[in-house]
Amino acid sequence: MNKFKMFIISFYSTYLVELIFAKILNFQFFLFNMPDPNPLLWLSALGVYMHGVYISLTFGLPIAIGLMLWKYWRTGDRDYYNAARLMTAVLAVNFALGAITGTLVEFGLVQVWPGVNLAIATFAFAPLALELLAFANEIAFLILFIVTLGRVKPPVSLAILSLYGAFAYFSGVLITAVNTWMQAPWGVGPVASVLYPFMPEYGPNVVDVQKLVAVKLAALATGQPLSLIVEKPGVAKEVGVVLKDPMVAFYSPYALVSILHNILAAILIGLAVATAGWAYRYFKTGDQKYLKIIKPLAAAFVVLFVIQAPIVAHFQGEAVAKYNPTKFALMEGAETTFHNPLIAYLAYGDPNKPIVGFDQFEQACLSHGDKTVGDLMKSLGIPNVLTLQAVGTVDLSSVASVKLADLCLQDVQRAKAYMPQIHAAYYIKVVFAVIGGLAAVVLFLYFYRVPGISALASAIARIFGDEKRRVFLLALLLVLGTVIPAVAGWYVREVGRKPWTVYGLLYPSEVVTPVPYSTSPGFLAFAYFVILAVNLSGLFALYIVAARGYRFLELLKRGTGAGP
Repeated sequence: MNKFKMFIISFYSTYLVELIFAKILNFQFFLFNMPDPNPLLWLSALGVYMHGVYISLTFGLPIAIGLMLWKYWRTGDRDYYNAARLMTAVLAVNFALGAITGTLVEFGLVQVWPGVNLAIATFAFAPLALELLAFANEIAFLILFIVTLGRVKPPVSLAILSLYGAFAYFSGVLITAVNTWMQAPWGVGPVASVLYPFMPEYGPNVVDVQKLVAVKLAALATGQPLSLIVEKPGVAKEVGVVLKDPMVAFYSPYALVSILHNILAAILIGLAVATAGWAYRYFKTGDQKYLKIIKPLAAAFVVLFVIQAPIVAHFQGEAVAKYNPTKFALMEGAETTFHNPLIAYLAYGDPNKPIVGFDQFEQACLSHGDKTVGDLMKSLGIPNVLTLQAVGTVDLSSVASVKLADLCLQDVQRAKAYMPQIHAAYYIKVVFAVIGGLAAVVLFLYFYRVPGISALASAIARIFGDEKRRVFLLALLLVLGTVIPAVAGWYVREVGRKPWTVYGLLYPSEVVTPVPYSTSPGFLAFAYFVILAVNLSGLFALYIVAARGYRFLELLKRGTGAGP
C-alpha cells in the first residue's frame, strides 16, 4: 500500500474514533442535563447496558456456532469444528457472566425500584414466572451441548444447540414482553387517555380502574411513593385483585414487533462480534482458514440485517408512532406539527398525514376544560376519603381540586424537555445502522460473487487496503453498525417514554426507593464500583477465552478430569 492510501485510511480512522468519542461526550452531556435527573436512573442504566453485552453474545453466538457445525457436518473440515469449539468456550463463560449481571439487574430492580412490584405482581407475573422455566432449560441444554460436543454426531449437536437457542430466545421474548408493557401498557384500555387525550387505547380494559386510580391518588394525596403504600402488609389484601387477565401482556401488537426487533438486534451484535473476532485473527496471521470461517458468518449477517433494518424496524417505527405519540414526536424533533411526506408514509402509511407535534398534545390537554381530579373520582365512584387499614385514612380532597388540564400540560412539558437528547440519539442510531448495512453488503459481495455488483464492492473494499486490512475493517464496521444503533436505540426506547416509568401511568418518583441512603455518594460509588468491577473483569475473561481458547479448553478438561 502506498503512503497516500495509508494517510487516507489513518486520517479517516482517526476521524471516526474522534467522532465516536464526540458522540459519547455528547451523550454524557445529555445524561447530566436531563430534566429531573435521578442518579439511580443512571446506575440502573449502567447495569442494564452491561448486561445487554452478554445477552447479545448469548443470542448471536449460537447462530455462529450452528453455522460452523453445519459446515463441519457437510464438509468434514476440522477448521469449522475447531471454530465451533472455541466459540462454545466463549459462550459458556459469557452465559455465566450474563447470569451474574442479570442477578445484579434483578436485585437492583426490586431494591432500587420497589414500586415496580405492583407491575411484577400483576402484568409481569406470568412472563417472569415462565422466564424462570426458560432459564432453567437454557442451563440444562447448554451444559448438555458442551459436554457432548465432539462426542456425538454434528446433527445431534445441532439439535441440542437448537433447543438451547429456543429457550434462550424464549427467555428474551418473555423479558421483552415485560419491558414492552412498560412502553405500551396493554390491557388498561382508555385509562391513560382519560388524563392524556392524545394517548391511544391500549387494548381491552382488563384492570379494575377504580382500584388502580385509588391507589395512585392515595400516593398523590399522602406524598408517599407508591412503593411505600403497596409494600405495607395488608394493602394488597385490602385492595384486592387489580388485573383480570395475567396473560394480557402477550397480546399486545407492540410486544410482537418489539420482540422481533430486540432479539434480531441482539443476534446481529453477537454475529458482528464473532465476525470481527475471526477477522482480527486473519488480520494478525494471514491464515486463509479464517476467511472460510468468516464467509458463512457474513452471509448470515446480511440475511438477518435485511430482515431487521428495512422490515422489522419499519414495523417497530409504526408501532412507536401509534402507541408512543410523545416519543415519536421527540424522535422527529416535532416541537410543532409539520409535514414530511416520506416520514408520514413510513410512520402512518399516508404521505399526507402531518407529523403530530407537541403543540397538538398541548391543545389536547386543554380539551379537559375545567374538569378536575374530583370529577374523575366521582365518575369512577372513588370516595373523597379512602380507608386502608394498613395505611390509615387518606383524605383525597386535597387533590380533588387539581385540574386535569394542568396535570396533562405539566407532563407534556416534562416530556418535551427530552427532545434534544432523543432526536439526536435516534438519528445517530439511523446513521450508524446505514454504515453497518453498507459494510455488511460490501463484505458479503466480497465473498459471494454477483456479476457487476461484486466488482463495485471489491473496488470499495480496496479503499481499506490489502485483503487482511479490508476484511478486518469491514468487520469492525459491522460491530459499530450494530452496537451503536443498539445503544442509541435502547436509549431512545427507555428515556423516550419519560416522564413515565410505565408510559402514561407510573412516574419514577412513585416506584423508586424512598430510602435516602440509596442516593448518597458512598452508596452510589460502591454500587458503581461493583457493577464496573464485575463487568470489566468479565469482559477481560471473555477476551482471554477468545484469544487463548484452546489453552482454556485444555485447562478445563484437566480440571474436570476429562483428559490428560
